[in-house]
Amino acid sequence: MELPPHEPLTTLRPPADDDKPASYHFDLAILRTNKQIYHESKKAFQDNVFIKITTPWTESIEHITSEGRVPIINSGPTAEAFRLFHLWIWIDAPGVPSRGANYSIIVCLDDLLAFTRMWRFSNLNHQGLNSHLRLKLILQDPHDPCRKIPKALQVRLLQPFGLIKDLHSFSVHGAKVLSSVEESLKKEQATPEPSPEECLETATALKDAGNKSLQAQDYATAIQLYTEAFAAIHITVSGHKRYIHAEGYYNLRELTTGSYKGQTGHFARIILRAKLVANLIQTYLKMEEWEEAHFWGKRSIVLFRASCDPHQGNDLEGDFEEDWAWVQLSAAMGFPARNAMGKILYRTALASRALGYKKEERNLIRAAQVYSPYDEIIRADLRRTMEHAGSDYEATATI
Repeated sequence: MELPPHEPLTTLRPPADDDKPASYHFDLAILRTNKQIYHESKKAFQDNVFIKITTPWTESIEHITSEGRVPIINSGPTAEAFRLFHLWIWIDAPGVPSRGANYSIIVCLDDLLAFTRMWRFSNLNHQGLNSHLRLKLILQDPHDPCRKIPKALQVRLLQPFGLIKDLHSFSVHGAKVLSSVEESLKKEQATPEPSPEECLETATALKDAGNKSLQAQDYATAIQLYTEAFAAIHITVSGHKRYIHAEGYYNLRELTTGSYKGQTGHFARIILRAKLVANLIQTYLKMEEWEEAHFWGKRSIVLFRASCDPHQGNDLEGDFEEDWAWVQLSAAMGFPARNAMGKILYRTALASRALGYKKEERNLIRAAQVYSPYDEIIRADLRRTMEHAGSDYEATATI
């Protein structure tokens, strides 16, 4: 009997699901089937490239597993004893007293970039973090210590660390590391992070390009450009999840150059985020993908409402006078993205209409008018909606 060629690798790889926390579910029972399958599966297992991460701080391990969305194969004493790794990442801080214990986790090469991205975002969020840290990388062939690791694999193992900049110290050891690979890595590390001003300008340019694609009815390109614009300001979109990183990077100071000069980075990013969401909803409306338009609109509205009133839930169909007081409050307080929020509310109302969510539609249009009181389209639409509902409500009542 011969084992199908891809079966062992499928068994040993984690399922990909962007909407759920990353995790591994290895089924190693196949190794106990018979000797032939054991040897074939063991060879497939050895084809995996494992990475060991060690630090003296258990909090760092918890941060990687809980917030970093980095799938962990193993941790604890088993990971400490594990030796079949191609790369050992050792992180500590010179001068910081040790607790006398080290903590390790094992990850796969495919997840290394997720780890370095998480580390990069942490350093941006906590400026100066890396200046206290020492990073040592040790490469090896776990099955033959004398064998040189091929260049392509060296690049995959080392290049992700180009994201980790301004360290207290950094070194690479073992496995006959090629000087060209190490030099390329250090060159990337020496390249400064783009400033908040540069990030916002890049994102704005991508948004504007997305708007042109939307006008040209090239909807797939528009969505891609909007997603890249989010990424330019350190917001990652994965399936139906959106992760906001590096908030501290934008809170540092007033912006001094570019289109957003004079604004705080925090407010500038809020406004840009809201514009991107509004444009994304509009794109899905043009595509008549009502569920997607409704999902992204409702998600943003619920999150914003929770920031104004943490006692509110996800329901958008409650009594407007009682459950939507946060709209009047946030508008009166001068929410910086007021115009874009008006568009988000109105466009989500259009998606609700297409889906038959009548009460939600009315609430959203009323809320949209609070944020955009002089928008004639919203005023006229609200009047028609309330008349159709048999209400004597006046469209100007919420101004």
